[in-house]
Amino acid sequence: MNTKMLVKNAIVLALYMLTISLNPYGFLMFQLRPGEALSVLPFFNRKYVPALIVGGAIANITSPLGPIDMVVGGSCAIITYAISKYIKNPYINSGIFSLVSGILVTIMLFKTGNIDMSLKFPFLISVLSIAGSTLIVTTLATWIISTTKLKSIIEEE
Repeated sequence: MNTKMLVKNAIVLALYMLTISLNPYGFLMFQLRPGEALSVLPFFNRKYVPALIVGGAIANITSPLGPIDMVVGGSCAIITYAISKYIKNPYINSGIFSLVSGILVTIMLFKTGNIDMSLKFPFLISVLSIAGSTLIVTTLATWIISTTKLKSIIEEE
């Protein structure tokens, strides 16, 4: 990775951490994370994968759930970016990222006692809530990038 790309990754990492960790609505069952718009960058240029994997872990340091949220955040990124290596459609990858996030975060909420799994309904609501809000943000970001000059800026080496 050249110096220019290293600097770009550092900037993306810093922006991601800032937008996620300072967001009071970014944790637990109902999440709204505008910072997830940055998570689609690797769907256009794989050289942003390191920034978003590290960011996915470190940004959750302010989570009320602690270190487990850091592990889950990094895991969502690792799983999604591994799959996205083989799927070239950024909209499909946005959907995969959203679904992976919805499922893993809901399981984490169950394991930490923040959701009662004896009732199936709250599990489904949690998955849909997290995946749905993430899908809105990532699909909008994908569309903005795809239809503007941002795509050529992101794709450049």
